Amino acid sequence: MMDTNKVLISTPCAGATLNFFGVEGTTWNNRTKKNVWENTLRRNGFSVRSRKSKLGKAKTVGAARKVLGKISESEPEVIAFVIRVDGHVLVLDRGGKTIVDTDPRIKDKRKVLGLMAVMKTLN
Repeated sequence: MMDTNKVLISTPCAGATLNFFGVEGTTWNNRTKKNVWENTLRRNGFSVRSRKSKLGKAKTVGAARKVLGKISESEPEVIAFVIRVDGHVLVLDRGGKTIVDTDPRIKDKRKVLGLMAVMKTLN
């Protein structure tokens, strides 16, 4: 009999992402088999919004770095960006510099699957 409370998937990158924002909580849902770090951030006073459409032709993490500064100029409330790649998430600052990456690369050609802007919500 399998213990349904046991986390089946190790998510150190999602945990490191939450830690960067000072949040502790769930990163994985065993029932839905999905990563839930975004909702955990939302429940802890952050707004998480997709900005992938603003990447244009920038399809890799390395190319996306150059676009993040432009997005930040038009959205001063953004604290940082979280990029989703295959099986991994990493945090970049407003200028595109890596802040949190548990699987760093010198030349990052990982395909961007999602770009999330993180803002602090007003309480």
